Amino acid sequence: MKVGWSPGHASLKVVKALEAQYQNGVLRPAEKLTLRSGERVKIIVLRRPDRQRWDLARLSQTGDDEVTLTKQGLSSWTAALDSED
Repeated sequence: MKVGWSPGHASLKVVKALEAQYQNGVLRPAEKLTLRSGERVKIIVLRRPDRQRWDLARLSQTGDDEVTLTKQGLSSWTAALDSED
């Protein structure tokens, strides 16, 4: 837990990283939070890789098709710019 205070500000900011699970539209923390009922918080969501959703091996590879398409796109773009000159 990190606690910070700035001179001239009357608020105390507490930052805490914790695990949570999203289920049926509700984000459920893995541990009890020391918050008052109705207290508002800011949340930053960092997704963990999910082997069931993402094929990490496939995503980590680059295929020849991708390089070919990129080169074709760049050459047509370059030709269009050259014709404008």
